[in-house]
Amino acid sequence: MSDEGAQQGDPLGPLLFCLSSLKLARSMVSEFNCWYLDDGSLGGNVEDLLLDLDIVRRVGPTFGLHLNEDKTEIVTNDASVVKSIRSVTPNVRHVLSGDAMLLGASIGDDSTVDNALNQKLHEFQCLASRLTSLSAHDALFLLKNCFSMPKLLYTLRCSPCYRSTILLEYDVTIKKTLQTILNINLNDMVWGQATLPVSNGGLGIRLATDLALPAFLSSLAGSVDLSLMLLPSRLHSVGGTQDTFYISAGIEWQSRCGMAVPDAASIGAQKTWDSPQVLKKFDEVFAAAQTQSGRARIIAAAAPHSGDFLNVLPCSAVGTRLDDTSLRIAVALRLGAVICSPHTCVCGEQVDTSGTHGLACRKSAGRHMRHNAVNDLIKRALASAEIPSLLEPNSLSRDDGKRPDGLTVMPWSNGRCLIWDFTCPDTLAASHINRAVTGPGLVADDAEQRKTLKYRSLSPHYLFTPIAVETLGAIGQEALTFFMDLGRRIATATDEPRSLQFLLQRLSVTIQRGNAACVLGTVQSSNGWDELF
Repeated sequence: MSDEGAQQGDPLGPLLFCLSSLKLARSMVSEFNCWYLDDGSLGGNVEDLLLDLDIVRRVGPTFGLHLNEDKTEIVTNDASVVKSIRSVTPNVRHVLSGDAMLLGASIGDDSTVDNALNQKLHEFQCLASRLTSLSAHDALFLLKNCFSMPKLLYTLRCSPCYRSTILLEYDVTIKKTLQTILNINLNDMVWGQATLPVSNGGLGIRLATDLALPAFLSSLAGSVDLSLMLLPSRLHSVGGTQDTFYISAGIEWQSRCGMAVPDAASIGAQKTWDSPQVLKKFDEVFAAAQTQSGRARIIAAAAPHSGDFLNVLPCSAVGTRLDDTSLRIAVALRLGAVICSPHTCVCGEQVDTSGTHGLACRKSAGRHMRHNAVNDLIKRALASAEIPSLLEPNSLSRDDGKRPDGLTVMPWSNGRCLIWDFTCPDTLAASHINRAVTGPGLVADDAEQRKTLKYRSLSPHYLFTPIAVETLGAIGQEALTFFMDLGRRIATATDEPRSLQFLLQRLSVTIQRGNAACVLGTVQSSNGWDELF
């Protein structure tokens, strides 16, 4: 119960005894009893509380439950209440209402929330300092999936943290840590895109200031039914969606998003509150892109599966760990960050700070490495589906001597073998940029149509599938259909339901590793120590 009730002479008294519900703790003005196995909470006036406590002490042992006074807390600001309770349980701990914590969450005032957030901030800063000792890919994975928001989300859902300025310090720590891990200069525009979800073109490194409000609102809304079941009927008017915390948080959300509160059927889902904020931020990032290449990059980054390399579990044994340089280039290409200093490519053209010239340069050796690596990946995937295949089969040469990249030895469908040909068009190439800004994956779709026309002479006897994946990760429609079919066949052969997910992640990592080789291929090679000695 709040101190306002005590000042107004509320007959129930300013007492909360081991209160176990955060939402109810903020609006409680009546007796409350709730038990879960051996953890319980009691609330009400002193007389009723002492009576209930006596029953617990007498009846509990008959069920094998004994009251542990050393772990029992009384939450109140009234010294007389503490004295009355300690006459029955002398070892009970006294906690002021402003310092009350329950199950690691603050149920006190804003200062208590700040104390909890400060503790989380110090823990995160300690963890962040240790991430720099790991490889960049491992550190990014842990930061994104373990140490940044996952460590804080419980607190954000339990308390109105969106009003605390400490979240700004938390976000600054995230930015500094990410900048150190990736060795990338995160200016305001790059940082704005980086904090978007992966599906919206970002890195999935969410900010505490962005998630605090959706997390708290969804938690309040999702517990409405339970709160009303626990509260007496006379308190329903101040509980649930009528709770003052829910109303004030809803007003703040409306001011940020500029729209009405979502439909009641879905307000319990955090995504319902988060998605409008994400879309607004994406629009701001897109509007800040002043060039065609910048807009095309953002559109391609938000394409399905273009960011799969960010969700992969880094593991050298299966080839899903990117080295530090490859990861830095992959992330910088996605965010439009500075990759290198201006220099002259081996082909004689000038390379700007974006480094994207190497993705389309004919003399960059990385293009061939990327092409061969993807075809080898497809061949291995077919083998996992128990379908043997050949690379660059000699028997399928066209009149001009061109050969497709692969052929399945056994029939793929309808008694016909499958042939495929892979290509990786550059999303940001001058010849593709006008097409790329019109939609995600359209450059890949166009490349697939050209491949189909190129190998039309083989179509009567074989099933031909063009496989086009853009340099920024967008997958062509025919390629995606092929990979989905292949993933299903692998799952049938191996009983691994995540086969398609793993296949697309491996493909994304392979493309990004090839992109890095293309960018590095623009620089004149020099002898290393092994060549000198």
